[in-house]
Amino acid sequence: MMIQMEENDIEVDWSELDKDEGEVWPVLFQQAFHVWGYLTDNWDGMSGSYFGKHMSGIRDIMNILGVDEQQEVLKLVKIIDGKYSKEVNKKDKKPTTAGQVKTHG
Repeated sequence: MMIQMEENDIEVDWSELDKDEGEVWPVLFQQAFHVWGYLTDNWDGMSGSYFGKHMSGIRDIMNILGVDEQQEVLKLVKIIDGKYSKEVNKKDKKPTTAGQVKTHG
């Protein structure tokens, strides 16, 4: 349901998915987080910005893990990665005294 809300541009509170309750998440969410965890991070070496996960090899990872609904899991992985990217990049930006934003890598 949360994915459908996200796809319809409705604000979703992902904090509702508490890590302690991961055992009761739907199987697709568990698979998506599992696949996402195996993907490598993509960082910009100059600015220190996080670009998200490298998606190359994701099909191989899903095949090895035995993911049946690969299209749905891919959608979830992209949503997870987008949320994570926004949070990482938001934390890396710190305001300076002149009101400008300075990025720390």
